[in-house]
Amino acid sequence: MTLSPVAFYSKSPLVFFRFDGTFLLIWATMEKYWATDTVDFTSHPLQGLGGFGLFWHTQWEPGLWLAANLPSGIAPTVAMTFYAVVLAVTICTLGIRLGLDPLAAIAAAWIGLLLALPYVYPTLGFDFLWGVPTDVTYLALNTAAILLFLGVGCGPPLADVARFIGLAGICAYDLMQLPNFAPVCLIVLSFFAFIALLTARTAHERLVKLAVGTALIVLAAIVFGRFLYGLWGFSKPTFFWYEFYSRPGSLRDLSFFVAEHSRWPAWVVYGLSLAGALHAALRGGAAIRPMARGFLAFVLANLAVVLLVNESWKGPRIAYIDIFAYPFYCVFAAYAAATAMEWLNLRIGILRANHSWVGVVALCTLPWLVLIDYRPPPLERPVVRNLNPFIWPPSQTPVTKFLAGEIALRPGWTFRGRVASIAGSDFEREWLHAPFITQHNYDSMSLFFSGNDHRMYGLWYYGIPTLFETNQFSSPFFHLVNARLLNAPGARDLRSHETQSKVNDRIMALLGVRYLLSDKLLQQRSPILSYRLVEGRDLHVYLIPDANLAGYSVTEVRHAASGQDVIALLADPAFDPRSTAVLTISDELPPLVPVSESSLAIERGGYRVEVDSPGVSLLVLPIEYSHCLHANLTTSGATVPRLLRVNLTMTGVLLSGRTEGRLTLRYGPLSSECRIEDWREADALHLGDAREWPLQ
Repeated sequence: MTLSPVAFYSKSPLVFFRFDGTFLLIWATMEKYWATDTVDFTSHPLQGLGGFGLFWHTQWEPGLWLAANLPSGIAPTVAMTFYAVVLAVTICTLGIRLGLDPLAAIAAAWIGLLLALPYVYPTLGFDFLWGVPTDVTYLALNTAAILLFLGVGCGPPLADVARFIGLAGICAYDLMQLPNFAPVCLIVLSFFAFIALLTARTAHERLVKLAVGTALIVLAAIVFGRFLYGLWGFSKPTFFWYEFYSRPGSLRDLSFFVAEHSRWPAWVVYGLSLAGALHAALRGGAAIRPMARGFLAFVLANLAVVLLVNESWKGPRIAYIDIFAYPFYCVFAAYAAATAMEWLNLRIGILRANHSWVGVVALCTLPWLVLIDYRPPPLERPVVRNLNPFIWPPSQTPVTKFLAGEIALRPGWTFRGRVASIAGSDFEREWLHAPFITQHNYDSMSLFFSGNDHRMYGLWYYGIPTLFETNQFSSPFFHLVNARLLNAPGARDLRSHETQSKVNDRIMALLGVRYLLSDKLLQQRSPILSYRLVEGRDLHVYLIPDANLAGYSVTEVRHAASGQDVIALLADPAFDPRSTAVLTISDELPPLVPVSESSLAIERGGYRVEVDSPGVSLLVLPIEYSHCLHANLTTSGATVPRLLRVNLTMTGVLLSGRTEGRLTLRYGPLSSECRIEDWREADALHLGDAREWPLQ
């Protein structure tokens, strides 16, 4: 642990690995400015149309809190050291609880740290926890919950009550802090809890475990059931699964130990862990034998899933589930090594009476070998930037400096527009059908030469809002508009990303886009700024005229009965969104007049609007509509302010007179019905049937 900050600081600014690692850092940094102090999830103004961001309370995660709130020069090092301590304590505790002697438990922790964290560059085993170290927190909580459940029914009733409270607290934290991924990480907890139930030593213990498990399931269903139902149900995978880029699985998706980019020490540990688990299942003591059998059953179950559905599987990789059993792998690998040493000592006589002393010396001295990799810093080593261009923090460039001066946001600032990037849409011709893949590879090139990707985290870091969105649970309404009007026909989507790959000034302006980034010189227009990445690779900034900054005040409305009909209307070049809006309700509105003045400011968790109208007006705001968007508006007019879904995905405010106040977006366990209402509306408009790209 003493060596951890030394080793990690020497790897800065690449201590959080590649895209995933830098994404964690930027998301925590953004949440520092935009998150509210409630359990609800709120708007995220730096991406998409300012709807919900990734459903994740990063400020509740200790490591990410450190990364966001400490000075940038030391924050990643301190955060990664925190994860190293948590991982070591978790593995060591599990080993001792399963009956390993202290030296073997410490060796297991050793294995876990050196395989997965950047003590050397690259890591000795595999990259996943290096890139997503936040999973250390969840696997630690899972392991703690498994150990708590193992003890249920084995002591006095008061102890069982305390364990139940601990289990409930862990599950509640997981489901509130990271609900989009909690069901995945809780699979391992559920599996080993079931094993503990089956292997209970007495009928009383089994009965108490069954009661506690049932109570936890019922409590979770009551408190979080509708919340998770709405979260997972109202998302673009529900409606547009057929559009996703297909990635068939393989046996290498079984575990990160054997993944494509893993290295041979991981393979050795994987084999040792299976051998150790098999030996423990047959010959181990009473503490380790049941868990060893359960662990082997878990590995076989994962293998069965991969073999049976690998060609059609479109869910998370099995490795994402398997990673939460990582402490068990380390413990059983150390158990195998310790058993082998005991066998050699008995059969051959090596080490003999001094084996404990030799083990202590080895465990105390060998970790210092990581300092061999202390120099030179990774960025001074050959091809490191080629393989890992995602440096932290992202560099300031002429493009980010210009855009920040024009449209950067902080809480309380006036909305001044967004940026959309189509750069890299044809960077790699073989990926034209999947725009984000070719754009992502283009961004790696941009990062290599400039230190900034100029699309997402490199812009968000400087407060620059983008139409680009990354969120596995983004609105299917926004997806339909973005996919059909700002991407080429037949474009394949990636579940986590909403990207743009074609120019459409009219629609981009409607969605609040003020600046367009392109790697091409566009016909009949001149860039207002050009930045050379490298000879032959320029990035151009174009102005989008008449961007919707404080709302389009429309005077005409059109009605449509389905999502496909709305897209057809919006795609018509004769449709002017500055004066006309599309409604999906049958209500007839009174005669509309333009507003005389309007303003839109961005706040934590919502927006502040101020509007003056001489009559009844419909103001189309450049923000995403949802039934979770609540209006707290006062007015001097006769018309009570009313929010409407406009142009399929946008917020319209029907108002009169002087109207001002807040629009607040929120969704959480105590306010879950609104997202289900969005889902019902999406079903009524047959969003999933809107498969056709319009003729443009």
